[in-house]
Amino acid sequence: MTDSRIVTTHPDLPDRIGPVELEPFGAKWVAVRCPSDFDGLMRARNGLREAGSRRWLISRHRVGPLVRELRRATDPLFRQAGMDLDGEGRK
Repeated sequence: MTDSRIVTTHPDLPDRIGPVELEPFGAKWVAVRCPSDFDGLMRARNGLREAGSRRWLISRHRVGPLVRELRRATDPLFRQAGMDLDGEGRK
C-alpha cells in the first residue's frame, strides 16, 4: 500500500537553530522542539503546543519570521552587533 499524502518541503527550513529543532509536519505545519525559554516566541507566532510530544506546531507561513527571530535570539554575535535580520534576503 502506498501513502498518497502530498508532503511539500520547505527548502529554507534549517534542521536546527541553536537548541531549537525544526522539522516539516505535513503540508501546512512545521514541528518545533525547543526549551521552554522560547515559548514566548512560539506563542507570538500563534503556535499550537502539543503537550504529549513537548513540541510546538507552527503554520508554514509563519516559519520565515520565526527562523529570523530564533537566529537573532540564539546567536550572540547578532545580538551584540544589533543586526536586523528582518531584511534578510531582500535586495
